[in-house]
Parts: sequence; C-alpha cells; structure tokens
Amino acid sequence: MKKSLSRRVFCKNCLAGALGIVATPLLEPVSESRAEVNIRRKKADYWSALDGKRTKCLLCPNGCVTSPGENGRCRSRGNRDGIYYSLSYGRPCVIALDSIEKSPLYHFQIQGQAFSIATPGCNLACKYCHNWEYSQKGPLDVEKVFDLEPEEVVRRAQKHGVTTMNYFYTEPTIYYEYMMDIARLARRAGMKNVCVTAGYINEEPLRNLIPFIDAFVVGLKGFTEDYYNEYMNGPLEPVKRTLKILSENRKASLMKGSDGTAPWFEIVYLVVPGLNDKESEIDAMASWLHENIGQDVPLHFTRFSPAYQLKNLPPTPVGTLDQARKIAMKAGLEYVYEGNLPGSEGAHTYCPVCHKKVIERLGFTVIKNDLHKGRCQCGHTLPGNWG
Repeated sequence: MKKSLSRRVFCKNCLAGALGIVATPLLEPVSESRAEVNIRRKKADYWSALDGKRTKCLLCPNGCVTSPGENGRCRSRGNRDGIYYSLSYGRPCVIALDSIEKSPLYHFQIQGQAFSIATPGCNLACKYCHNWEYSQKGPLDVEKVFDLEPEEVVRRAQKHGVTTMNYFYTEPTIYYEYMMDIARLARRAGMKNVCVTAGYINEEPLRNLIPFIDAFVVGLKGFTEDYYNEYMNGPLEPVKRTLKILSENRKASLMKGSDGTAPWFEIVYLVVPGLNDKESEIDAMASWLHENIGQDVPLHFTRFSPAYQLKNLPPTPVGTLDQARKIAMKAGLEYVYEGNLPGSEGAHTYCPVCHKKVIERLGFTVIKNDLHKGRCQCGHTLPGNWG
C-alpha cells in the first residue's frame, strides 16, 4: 500500500526529527507542594520484607535493600515504615504525541501518533542520557509533574484519537505498576501498548508484563560488562537475558502458527565514539544477536550527540555508523538501520530477497511505503506488525 504525505506535514515532521527527543505537553502540570506529592504513593509489586522493617526490591537486578525512609537507586520506589511503595504512581512528568518511528519502531505500524508517557526516575545511570533531567531525578526533584490516574490517561489518549500507548522517555520498569494499570485499561479499550526500555528488569516481572505489551524497543547500550558497569552503572547480562526471553516468546508463538500472540521487538544500539564503537565489539554483538535472537529482528545503530556527563565527546562520525551497519549485515542480520541521521541509506527498509527499497524515511517520517500488508512486490513478507 502506497502512502503519501502533504508537504506541510512532511516539513513539520522533518523539523521534529531534527530536534531529536522533544516532548509536546498536552496539559498543564499540577501546582502543589512537594510534600503533597510525597503522600501520593502505591504499594509496589515485587519486593520482600526483611528484618528491622527493611525491604528488598525484586523488580530489577539492582535488588535495592532499604530502611524506612530510604529510596531505591531509581529514586521512584522507596521504603515507608517497612512497606515498599511506588512513589511516582499517577504522576507523569512527560506526556507527548509522537511518531512511532521515534521510539524507534520501524516494523510496527500504527494508526496516527502514539501517546507517550513517563514518570521521573531510572534504574540505570547512563552518562550520556539526553533525558537526564527526568531520568536522573526522583518525583520530588522534578519541577513539573501531572496529575493523571490510569483511567484519565486512557481517556485523554482517546480524546486525541490515539490508538497506541507508548511508555517512553524514562525507564518504564521503575513505574511498573502505573504502566501495567494503564496497559490493562488500554488493552480493554482496543489500544496497543509499546514499551521503550533498557531491558534491565528481572525475569518474573518481565514475563508478567509481556502479555500486555504489543511491542518492545530494547536499548542494548554496549556489549561488554566493563562498558555497562562504567557508563550505565549496571551489568550487561540481565539485558541479554531480556532479549533472549523476548526472542523465545516470539519463536514459541511462531511455532504455534500465530504471529500475533507475542510482542514484536526491535533493538537499539547507541554508538558512542571511542567507547563502544570498536569493530570487534560491533561484530561480537551482531554475531550474538544472529545466533541467539534472530536474523530478522531489526537493529538500529543510532548516532550519539554530546549530552549530560559526556559533553566532551564528539558526535558519532557518519562513517562509523555506516561501518557498523556493514558489519552487522555481514554477520547475517537482515534489517539494520542508522538512526539520528536523516537522509542516510540506512534509514530505509529493504527487502532482503530482492533488495528493493520498500519503505523510505526521512528522520522520523515515512515518506513512501511500497509494502502491501507487509509483503514486498517480489512476494516476500517482511516480519513485523503492519497494521
């Protein structure tokens, strides 16, 4: 099915793409005292009680042990008198309408835009985070928050004609209860759910989340433990486990003859100059993905731009992205993209059989789509959710 775009909409979307991740506010933030925000909390899932009213969080690999009054490393979950709570439930700091390509999801079509939402906090501490003003702060430290219960989130999304919820911008794992409650309501309303995550989550909560999510975007930020420990403040292995679980879930679904019961997923690798861009590391990562995850799972190499604690580094050279893409394709991966680089040949989707360009993009905008229900003119069906 061919799709076209008006010049006005095309120019507007190109501008949004050039600006990068920018949230468009859809309502006014609440104005209330920090103390009042602190009172609003919900008993957390996945924790255990210890002696002396201490608690241990079981949601992510950090396994934070806290005493009364203390918060976990994510800043958004904490111990209050021996009970572990989510401290940002119903208090998002980001609400936006986004193109699904921005997540980035290139093999997952939706109608219109996605309703993106995030609360403060993160269970990792990436030194280059572009959203650090939200992710590296707790709900009491962010200047503006919104007052939205899950029911109101879904109502507002429907008001804007949105068919997809997008848990984005910060790490959805840390507002797990809020995400799950929204996702359940959204699913009942016939909406889809997308989770953009670092994949740094324990197995049980991940498996319980999977039935409510239609697509995951997993940030594989590097491929050595040293890099993860120094620049993410956490280990790599749990992220690899998440990818394996998603892959196994998809393969099991395909064996049953259905491609609709398992969530689709794509992988993002931000290429940081001098830190995770060694050709040997790219090759090892791509080979591991080919062997363990699947040759047809899309991989996005995205361009780094200086931010947060790594402002001293230069943007990723275009040649580095091009070379990374070549290495991954040589390793057998069929769908390898270059992101944050408008105009790149690596932004488009090509049929791996006839090599025809079937989807053309500029920034976060699809300007041409020659697929018909996911099928190329040569007859090959590309994997994904094509609406």
